[in-house]
Amino acid sequence: MISHRNDHGSATVEFIALSVILLIPAIYLLVTISQLQAAGYAAVAASDQAAKTIAYTDNDSHAQSRAVQTVHLTAENYQLDPSTTNTTIHCTNAPCTTPGTQITVNVSIDVPLPLIPTFLGNQTRIATMDATGYHVIGEFE
Repeated sequence: MISHRNDHGSATVEFIALSVILLIPAIYLLVTISQLQAAGYAAVAASDQAAKTIAYTDNDSHAQSRAVQTVHLTAENYQLDPSTTNTTIHCTNAPCTTPGTQITVNVSIDVPLPLIPTFLGNQTRIATMDATGYHVIGEFE
């Protein structure tokens, strides 16, 4: 016996269904990974540039505020929210701008899940990226 089934148009429906099931999670995964990568690059660049900002600032009273501004600017350049950054600055000598001082800047950036709203006032985050930058002020800088 030969059965004659009518299969007209089912390939389009199957293609759309499989595309939704497979492509949307894959695209979401790629967006999440790119956010993590951007936060990692931003943390490294921000910690390095903040340490250099402190080293090359003439006035010690403005050095730390300029370093924090540098971290926020770097986060904005990587299209991240500056409020998710946390900066810790440590200098070996009392005034950070004196020659021979080793400056250590630790930057941590919280990476939120993309397209997920805040839950009870707290941002849902996937990871925190940390980086530490060092700079030693030379005698003639």
